[in-house]
Amino acid sequence: MQRKLAIRLRIFFFVFILLLGIIMYEINNNYISVAKAMIAFFIGALIGVAFTRRKKIFWEDETSLVIAKMDRIGIVLLAIYIPYVIFRHQLLGHWFYGHELTAFSFSLAAGSMAGRVISMRTQIRQVLKRQKILKKH
Repeated sequence: MQRKLAIRLRIFFFVFILLLGIIMYEINNNYISVAKAMIAFFIGALIGVAFTRRKKIFWEDETSLVIAKMDRIGIVLLAIYIPYVIFRHQLLGHWFYGHELTAFSFSLAAGSMAGRVISMRTQIRQVLKRQKILKKH
């Protein structure tokens, strides 16, 4: 696997764990209900899976590595994703306030990280199975 791709996966996983800890703190202090945090997490996971699509993951014969490159659709998705990240507090501010808004945003972000990690891992495993590096179960 390409070194950059492996590092990206590790960073996403680390950020996910960090955000999960913050969410647990927010729930423990009753800043957000478990139900709202879970809803935000699952919405975020769907967003994360959708936006993992911005990277095309494939096998490169020349280097014998799994590589990730951005394609045209990925660029369009990134152009949509950036304003969402920048303005999500303004968008969500109509329904949530104060600590609850922060906790909801963290839950969305954690779900997004989880969705990206799971989706990227799945895509990498599919590429490795096609190359017969991993056995199909």
